[in-house]
Amino acid sequence: WDEGVAFYTGSEEGKDGSGSGALLYSLADKRCANFKTCGPEGDSVSGTSNINIKIFSEFAAGQMNLNLGNCDAARVNKDRISELMGVPLVQGVLRYAHKIDSLADNSEKSKAEGAVFAAAILPRLHACSPGAAATVYENMKVGATSTSLPAVKSAFEANYACMGIFCDAVGELYNTDTGSYYPNVPACNDAIFSEPNFLAGYMPDTDVLDHSAIDGDQLAIESALSTG
Repeated sequence: WDEGVAFYTGSEEGKDGSGSGALLYSLADKRCANFKTCGPEGDSVSGTSNINIKIFSEFAAGQMNLNLGNCDAARVNKDRISELMGVPLVQGVLRYAHKIDSLADNSEKSKAEGAVFAAAILPRLHACSPGAAATVYENMKVGATSTSLPAVKSAFEANYACMGIFCDAVGELYNTDTGSYYPNVPACNDAIFSEPNFLAGYMPDTDVLDHSAIDGDQLAIESALSTG
């Protein structure tokens, strides 16, 4: 377990993760600035990426479960970590699809980075939808004749739930120079792609949103009594 954390983080991040490494931890921190998903609430352009915060929460929970001999629970932590690790890769694909398509950046560097990010995440996407994976591949492959950000973005978003990632985690393309989101990029805001509702820090495995709304009834009763 500790080796997994070491291979994810590297030695250059320092004791508090504020260093400058060269592995996935560092990549997540770079990409969060491009999508305004840094910080504890995932709404900043600086600081530790929200994905790293979530991943390290799972690392800590997995370590505790292993120390307690709860191997099945640790496997759940491991699977969630694997899902979350895909977020910076999706962000990388979207960032370079946007550069190539919307910003007309046809440089060899942008095309190469887009192709590499796509190659890294395509197996995960293919496991959910071969058709969606083919769409991303055709748009991002080396030698692609054209790249459509809407096509790439839609292909991913239709499979977020299957991939275990959500709109809130990926965020939207953000222009740090202007301090605003890039225009003409449709927002991913469908409710089915939203991060599951946590209950005081607890993430349920089933849909109990309607059940949790019982406090709304209680508040309505209290309000009626106070005005009666």
